[in-house]
Amino acid sequence: MLVNLQIKNFLLIDELELDFYSGLTVITGETGSGKSITIDALMIIFGAKANHEIIRVGQPNASFTATFEVNNHNILQWLSEREYLDSSEENTIICRRVIDRNGRSKAYINSLPVTLGVLKELGEMLLDIHTQHASIALLKTENQRTLLDEFAGHMVQVEQLADKYRAVITLQDKLTAAREFSQDLVLKQEFLTEKINDLSELGLGETEWEDLQLQQKQLANAGLILQELDHSLNYLGNDQNSVRDLMGTISNKLAKVGEYLPSYQQISQLTESIEAELSELEHELQACANVIEQDPELLATIDARIDEIYTKARKYRIRPEEILTQLALWQQELAALNADTDLEKLESELNLIRADYWASATRISATRQATAKQLGAYVTDLLHKLAITGEFQIDVVATDTMTPSGIDSLQYLIRFNRGMQLQPLNKVASGGELSRVALALYVTLSINNPPEVIIFDEIDVGIGGGIAEVVGTLLKELGVSKQVICITHQPQTACCGNHHLIVHKYTENEVTKSSIDYIDNGRRIHEIARMLGGLQITETTLQHAREMLGDEK
Repeated sequence: MLVNLQIKNFLLIDELELDFYSGLTVITGETGSGKSITIDALMIIFGAKANHEIIRVGQPNASFTATFEVNNHNILQWLSEREYLDSSEENTIICRRVIDRNGRSKAYINSLPVTLGVLKELGEMLLDIHTQHASIALLKTENQRTLLDEFAGHMVQVEQLADKYRAVITLQDKLTAAREFSQDLVLKQEFLTEKINDLSELGLGETEWEDLQLQQKQLANAGLILQELDHSLNYLGNDQNSVRDLMGTISNKLAKVGEYLPSYQQISQLTESIEAELSELEHELQACANVIEQDPELLATIDARIDEIYTKARKYRIRPEEILTQLALWQQELAALNADTDLEKLESELNLIRADYWASATRISATRQATAKQLGAYVTDLLHKLAITGEFQIDVVATDTMTPSGIDSLQYLIRFNRGMQLQPLNKVASGGELSRVALALYVTLSINNPPEVIIFDEIDVGIGGGIAEVVGTLLKELGVSKQVICITHQPQTACCGNHHLIVHKYTENEVTKSSIDYIDNGRRIHEIARMLGGLQITETTLQHAREMLGDEK
């Protein structure tokens, strides 16, 4: 659950820290006071778009930090696999985002830098936010399908079905291209084959180019190499006063005074080591001299081979060392082209993936039809509590048309009163009726979905009187199993909260600011009275507020 939220330099907020608790928390305040600030902050933390305009005037950046206590095994496993857990407090998850005036954004999980995509993925597991536009979104067919699929619990299978659909389309496009442009593809195959054969005829070995260059340099400079090696060997040991002779002289002279030297043993070991190293160096230089030869015929052969390789490379505008890589690329391209022009193989692959798609789509369709009846019954029951006596149904019809989301035509149907005909939701619902349908759906879905934090932003808009009290009761019941946060204008809903936050806008030093605070029972009575009666609060209004809160004092 959400336990703490910190906001700095965001719109009307200088600095804010709020603790949150289990149950239903309601947020109220005057219109324009900034009631949605907390929800906006959470949405920004978990990936919502934001720019420098949200930063409070005169400040370099805005920061948002949310702390959660997580007990869900799947979320903890997800965090553990990515090494985001703090070993000292494994159940505490701190999510943070900072936005500066250049529009740059930094995101963190437990102080570890992450991408916004990672924060967004985590946010979808931690909390579920229903904004005041959720009712309107409910009218879109795609959103209706998504809600049903979420309730059915087969979103992964639907995503896999979309992958299969894309594979079908890709193969269909390849098959069409192979049929329509077969002559062009054949010419391209022939052209590629000719280039591959031309380079293959060169017979270039894997390290041949590097070996040829080394051999050519050795043969071309053989005279100079042998001359310098001979000089070096003479200096080492063949000439009078050679390095080896001088080293022997040094050893003899040191031996004469060795008994007087405190570290003679180490000195003696060093001189012996140097003599051994000189002997080994002489041996290596002699070995090099023995393998270097002056061979004009071999040099001519190597020069001719190098020239042949250069000629092929220039022909295809590549460097000699790139020949083998280019040959491999052309061979891969030809193999792919051969596969794309094999009509029989393409048709076979297409039939297999299409059959797989239809099998999966048929299973998903059957699940949707069964789940639609169950969800329709749940929502209908809640609508009766919300003074809608009719019925809610989800019509799912399997078609012969393939789409990324399946083969079903789906529509939400409703009759608001008994005896009326079922009609599409988007054609008959008024604002208040649509809000009640949305609320019934989202409450039902929230009970069954994993997120433990459910946030409603004025989901009760267009609802009043006794129905608003029922809405509050539903949210409070949901707060038994989930942590629920609700922004509301309805006093009946606000009275049902276990905790009450009030947002207040004020001016300080000619600067407008907002504050958010928990209120005690006395202030709560005045806030409910304000919501009931407006600016002029009478004793009658206060008494009414007390009665609504169950406080008769």
